[in-house]
Amino acid sequence: MDGKRFIPTDIGRIVNGFLTEHFRQYVDYDFTARLEDDLDAISLGDENLIPLLERFWKPFSDLVIDKEQSVTREQVAQARELGTDPKSGKPVTVRMGRYGPFVQIGTKDDEEKPKFAGLRPGQKMVDLNLEDALELFKLPRTLGETPDGLPVSASVGRFGPYVRYGDKYVSIRGDDDPYTIELPRALELIEEKKILDANRIIQDFEDEGIQVLNGRYGPYVTDKAKNARVPKDREPKSLTLEECKELLAAAPVRGRRGKKKAAKKSTTKKAAKKKTAKKKKKKKVSKKKTAAKSQVEVGET
Repeated sequence: MDGKRFIPTDIGRIVNGFLTEHFRQYVDYDFTARLEDDLDAISLGDENLIPLLERFWKPFSDLVIDKEQSVTREQVAQARELGTDPKSGKPVTVRMGRYGPFVQIGTKDDEEKPKFAGLRPGQKMVDLNLEDALELFKLPRTLGETPDGLPVSASVGRFGPYVRYGDKYVSIRGDDDPYTIELPRALELIEEKKILDANRIIQDFEDEGIQVLNGRYGPYVTDKAKNARVPKDREPKSLTLEECKELLAAAPVRGRRGKKKAAKKSTTKKAAKKKTAKKKKKKKVSKKKTAAKSQVEVGET
């Protein structure tokens, strides 16, 4: 928002543009007003629902099928050409992708694979020009080497900016920028990450893929598939491999599958409780009926 004004995001602009261009009759105010009148007529019994649905669905379905065949991926992504790359002579475009807006040099029809670069935080597709776009291709930047000879570089990935040393990565946060960061600062981040990892890892059974780690809620054992808390009466450093395996065997599976199983179990338990409660109620009702019946019979005699 800007003051009291809503500012659309890039994806918002694209969706709005696509609907306005290809489904104009369904996103204008008159369509909504007419539909509200028709629904009011149905609620009053003056019109039937089925004919209304048929009048809407048949042309809408045909239009969707037509757009699937006639609209290209570039049109959907709202690709906009910014100019020509001076080095390769290939077109430079900005478009929307699965993981957000990006700039592309070249096309899918070229012999060489196109080059891609994500936009920086705060950059908008609608405001991007050729100069800004070409700046994005300065990554990854080679910064130098670590004291033990590993190459150091800076770039931006799917999960944000990072420094890479060898085959390991360190996230860049705060005021550091992958476009301007220099080797001394990168080495500081690498050392901070090494210290953090050293303090985090209590034990590492590398051959078995099992580690004992310091976590936010205390020490735990993990094999990446399961996490198991270390008992409070045990010293994490004294755990043997066999003990770690026993803890993991008794731990629930991480991720959605484990959650789904737990949810199913709790749902089953709730359903069972409800059935038991209903049975108890039925028994109570039947007992009351029997008692009432016997009282009537006694009164008649």
